[in-house]
Amino acid sequence: MNKFLEELIELNRLERKLKELEPVEASIKAPLIKLENQKKSLESRLEKLDEEIKNIKLKKSKNELLIAELKEKLKDIEEKQSKVKSEKEFKALQIEEELAREQIEAANEEIARFEKILEQKEEEKAEIEKEIEKIEADITLTKVDVDKKLENVEKQKEEIYKKRDELIKKMNPKIYRFYEKIKRWAGISAVVPVKKQACSGCNMKINDKIFSEVLKGEEIVTCPHCGRVLFIEEEDKE
Repeated sequence: MNKFLEELIELNRLERKLKELEPVEASIKAPLIKLENQKKSLESRLEKLDEEIKNIKLKKSKNELLIAELKEKLKDIEEKQSKVKSEKEFKALQIEEELAREQIEAANEEIARFEKILEQKEEEKAEIEKEIEKIEADITLTKVDVDKKLENVEKQKEEIYKKRDELIKKMNPKIYRFYEKIKRWAGISAVVPVKKQACSGCNMKINDKIFSEVLKGEEIVTCPHCGRVLFIEEEDKE
C-alpha cells in the first residue's frame, strides 16, 4: 500500500479514537453535571424564597407601623373626646375611634397571617438548605469518582495525541494539508473504506476503474462523488 495512504489511514484512525472518547467523557461527567444542576435549581428556589420572605416581612412591618399610627390616633381621639362640647362632635369622634379599632384588628389579622406564611416559608427554606447540604456531599463523593475515571480517559487521549503528533511530524506537509482540507467538511470521515464497491462516506457506488485503483492501493484515490479518501480494509481484500 502507498506509504502516504497508510499514513492518512492511521491519522484518521487516531482521530476517530479521539472522537470516540468524547461520549465516554460526557457519560462519565453526566452524574456530576446532574447533581450540580440539581444544586443550582435548589439554590435558585432558595434565592426566590429569600425574596418572598423579605417581601412578607416588609408587608408585616408595614402593618405593624400602621397599628402604631392607629394607636397614636386613638390617643388623640381620647384627648379630643374629653374636650368636646357637643354630642355631634362626640359621635363623630366615636365613629372615628371605631374605624381605627377595626383597622387595628384587620392589621393584626394580616400580621398573624403573614407570621403563619413566614413560618411555612422558613420551614421550606430549612428543607431546601438540608437538600443542598446533602447534594453538596454527593457532589464531593461523585467528583472523586469522576476525576479518577477522567484521569484514565485523559491518559488514553494523551497517548493518542502523542502518536498523532509524531505521525504528523513525519508526514509530507502537502499530504497533511490535503487531508486537513477534506477534514474541514468531512470531519473524522475524511478517510473511509470502500464497502461493496461503494464509498462508506457518501454510500455512492464507484465505477470499476476507480475501484481497481483503490484495490491496488498504489495511489491516494478520492471518491468521485464526495471527495473523501478511499481505501480497502485488509479483510475485504482477502
